[in-house]
Amino acid sequence: MNSMEKVYGSGWAAWLRKHSIALQIGTTISCNVAYLMDAGHTRKAATLSMILLGGVSLYCFFSRRRKINARDLIVITGCNSGLGYSLAMHCRAKGATVLAGLRQIPTVPNSSAIEDLKKQGVIVHHVEITDEQSVRDFREKVKELLEERQLVLRALINNAGVMVFGEFEWQTQKLAEYQVGVNLLGTMRVTRELMPILRENRSRLIVISSHCADQSLPGISIYGATKAALHAWTTSLRVEVGKYGIEVVSFIPGGFVLESNIMKRQRLHFDEMRRHMSEEVQQYYGNYFTRYTEYFSMPSLTENRDNPKIVSDPRIYEIFDNALLNVYPSTIYRCESWRYFFYRILFKSTPTFIRDRLVQRFVIIPPWKADEK
Repeated sequence: MNSMEKVYGSGWAAWLRKHSIALQIGTTISCNVAYLMDAGHTRKAATLSMILLGGVSLYCFFSRRRKINARDLIVITGCNSGLGYSLAMHCRAKGATVLAGLRQIPTVPNSSAIEDLKKQGVIVHHVEITDEQSVRDFREKVKELLEERQLVLRALINNAGVMVFGEFEWQTQKLAEYQVGVNLLGTMRVTRELMPILRENRSRLIVISSHCADQSLPGISIYGATKAALHAWTTSLRVEVGKYGIEVVSFIPGGFVLESNIMKRQRLHFDEMRRHMSEEVQQYYGNYFTRYTEYFSMPSLTENRDNPKIVSDPRIYEIFDNALLNVYPSTIYRCESWRYFFYRILFKSTPTFIRDRLVQRFVIIPPWKADEK
């Protein structure tokens, strides 16, 4: 059993996880039907049975999936580690031909991610999505694969992204442009270059989003702004390109910071913030900035993992498969814990002053103490 099978599972276990909600609902209704029959309420039991049958039929109809095979090309950006690396492995394990876009890292010319991907049969290509020529070269690689191997582009998965922690006033203009350039403009650049191919193949465009697209959080205001902008962009794009046969889907995978390298440069980012702080800003924030820096520079968050990890939550792959393969896809697919779900609903439904207090409980950061300047 390979690493992806260990995470995702196979056979009955995977089937039960996929249909767990439907099975719970079906079991509950079946028990109610049995109770009504036993109590002599045959008409009510028959009505409930028809509702159950109709619900199951609708569920089966709208949850139908397309098959995937070696003629299907799936293109994924940001595969150096974390979600992109894991999805490339996952799609390859399902039998698709996978083109993984990775950043060229000068200090790690032959990273283990590249070797691991190649061993599994994933095609690797270096791409810097903030560079116009690099993205054009990536497009030509896609066209080359489609023509030489007689493939069909099943999906483009825009996964590449960066995140910098730190309050807005601390973050330099360079750090702001870095996040906007990668998360928003880079995603748009890749999509624009591949749009003729997407139209020709009637492909699916999957944009990796975040809970921050709906509810941005303190400490990642710029990152949240890029994700909110992506959400607005995909909402418009879905209508624009839908008439050409392109389906646009957003996928929110939840949190898995400890299984990715998304914060590996955070220490360097804090150093850059400190260097560019004015004397007045340094005096005002004082020890708060120091404590904040130490908290978000913990080794568990910032250590550079030379051997990238496969994201271990099987629900991510189950929900991703829905986004990739459902015949009738939803606009947004979310993978969230009950805690995320609970807070998301409260954030949307409570008055602002309560919402802001809830955010402070949801995001655990060092407290501000005005007397420690």
